[in-house]
Amino acid sequence: MKTLIEEVQHSVKHWWLSLLVGVLAIIVGIVCIAMPFPMQALATLGALTVLFIVSFLVSGLFELIFAIVNRNSLSGWGWLLMSGLVDLILGIMLLSCPAPVATVSLIYFVGFWILFHSLWAIGSAFELRSWGIPGWGWSLTFALLSLIFAIIFVFSSPLFGGAFIVTLVPLSVLAYGVFRIYLAFRLRAIKKEFE
Repeated sequence: MKTLIEEVQHSVKHWWLSLLVGVLAIIVGIVCIAMPFPMQALATLGALTVLFIVSFLVSGLFELIFAIVNRNSLSGWGWLLMSGLVDLILGIMLLSCPAPVATVSLIYFVGFWILFHSLWAIGSAFELRSWGIPGWGWSLTFALLSLIFAIIFVFSSPLFGGAFIVTLVPLSVLAYGVFRIYLAFRLRAIKKEFE
């Protein structure tokens, strides 16, 4: 039976995959913020649809790889696997929709995507705490911010949803990206301590 130290040591081996997901989320957030509003809101939603399709597919692939590589050592690897599958499924569903339908669907897909990932991030923050990692509270803070934005978004009207996509989604995506980058560097620090 593996000791806790062996489990943690193996888990942090692929810390850089979390970094890639975080950097991708930060890029998506920055591109979303840079999009013009309100004169070109429809063009912005169209561009965001393409951007999120690519983001869902790429981050889903990274999540799946990270989950499969660490399946024998991470206690919550099933959540990572589910996260990757959700991302891939959302990307494929948006990709298969006609352009106008994909843009309308994006409003709901993004809301549930942020909600799901926020809940996963909260669980990950508590897992860091159980490992005794200092600074886990920052991970929890960013995850909770992302969750608050997601709840506001999911339970609002579709009109507000469109405005939310163009204005507030970048903030929650940035918060999630910061969480993933912070998580990656905490895992990297643990890896260096073991070495």
